[in-house]
Amino acid sequence: MGSALNLPATVPLSQAHARLSDFLGRRRQWVDMRKAEKLHRHSAGQEEIAASIEAMVEMLTRQISDLDRRIADLIQAPLADQAHLLLAVPGIGRTVLATLLGELPELGTLCRRRIASLAGLAPHARESGTWRGARRIWGGRRKVREALYIVALSASRNAPVLEERLRLMGKAPKTILIAVARQFLVNLNAMLRSKTPIALA
Repeated sequence: MGSALNLPATVPLSQAHARLSDFLGRRRQWVDMRKAEKLHRHSAGQEEIAASIEAMVEMLTRQISDLDRRIADLIQAPLADQAHLLLAVPGIGRTVLATLLGELPELGTLCRRRIASLAGLAPHARESGTWRGARRIWGGRRKVREALYIVALSASRNAPVLEERLRLMGKAPKTILIAVARQFLVNLNAMLRSKTPIALA
């Protein structure tokens, strides 16, 4: 069916990427639970309840730390080469690194349009008959997009050329952030594809 429709082949998920993605998902669950427990502090009322909340927060913090170690070990083995290239890029820390490797395993294997679309950073037209709406981003992998926004903010400070050009064109701050994140992703994709560090200015 796929060949008849000329659909692009799907890149199979490696075991390392699959395990990393699973651990990242579990980590997010623990983080959300800890956040919820911390919010309960203000309405604890009784000392025993407050102590129970603190114990739960401490337990969740230990679980998160344990997962962080497991995630670091997963990255060090089969994904070490990709990790080395990505960590050399200003703005990419351990959390962003794990998100990119675990939630966007296609990075370095697709064309610029498809990788941007997977991250939800590709603008899509809104049209109906003769009506033409403004192009918007939608869909994609939200956690990847959020991680790239973090990197984009750092990139804007370290290499502000694109940001300044868009500002002079009168673009809104959010539009500028999306454009910088998209360009950064495209550059990272090219870097992993060539397996060679490149300038990301």
